[in-house]
Amino acid sequence: MTTQPTTALSDSELDRLDVLLDRCTDPETGLGNLEMLDGFLSALAVGPVDVELPTVFPAIWGSGEVPRRDERQTREAEALITRLAAEVEQRIRHDPSEATDREALMPLLGLPPESEGDDDKADGADALDGIPEDFPFAAAWAAGFLRGAAQFEEDWAKWMEDHEAIDNDLGVITRLAIVDPAQLADAEMTAEEMLTLDERFDLTYDLPDMLYDMYLQRLHDRRPAPAKRADVPGRNDPCSCGSGKKYKKCCADQASE
Repeated sequence: MTTQPTTALSDSELDRLDVLLDRCTDPETGLGNLEMLDGFLSALAVGPVDVELPTVFPAIWGSGEVPRRDERQTREAEALITRLAAEVEQRIRHDPSEATDREALMPLLGLPPESEGDDDKADGADALDGIPEDFPFAAAWAAGFLRGAAQFEEDWAKWMEDHEAIDNDLGVITRLAIVDPAQLADAEMTAEEMLTLDERFDLTYDLPDMLYDMYLQRLHDRRPAPAKRADVPGRNDPCSCGSGKKYKKCCADQASE
């Protein structure tokens, strides 16, 4: 996926896009919120396939009919999605080890609504204070990422087969996506592998590094392979054309003419 650099979405534009996603996507098969969409776009940005963004708009909307979505809303939402995709790409291309503001490289992740009195917390309070232990932090983002990878399942499977690190990264993202013990069997995981809230926060903190490493692997895999030099006989070897002459008296002479 390659998008042109563009102006970052303002908070009000992000809120508007969130409303449009909720209003216009199929609740069962679409990407109904910003967090899931961010994960989906992240997978397209780092994955092994070049993607034209308009080709995946149907996957964002979902397969069901959504009576509330009209042409005007669709155009508005797709323009905002295109700009968000450019932001995601730009974010992923930054080396987290050199970033002065790591928060700016974090995906769009949702938190539960603040309760009354949360604004009165002392500075430096634990970031997890007041968040329920069973809150599925980053699960929607991870589910969106897996949806993005599933758009090109065979290519991702081959990529994971070729690179153990990619396979490991997808394993981490899969763990983040699991919020219900009923999902464990499909993921071939045990109950002990269900993440606690603390573990979710710890793994999520590493997402910028993980995405940047995937992006670098993508770039490396796309480098043209060096041209392989054809085997050339030595000057005194029999010529490969089968003439019976030495190479220097046969095709080597012709090549130098």
